[in-house]
Amino acid sequence: MPDSARLVTSSEVARELGVARQTVARWVREGVITPAVVTAGGQGRFNIEEVKRQLREHGQRQRNDGA
Repeated sequence: MPDSARLVTSSEVARELGVARQTVARWVREGVITPAVVTAGGQGRFNIEEVKRQLREHGQRQRNDGA
């Protein structure tokens, strides 16, 4: 699997983006980002490039909504 398609934990997402793990959890709760898969134990696994795309899109929607 190419590195860009590798699935990572919320802690790894937080470390990559320089935010707290709780921030990642809040983004998931609020529907800002969605995990690529959810394990049988209920843990999300994320594609970091997809998370970055979702955050860019969310930012764009926020700017458009505020206009």
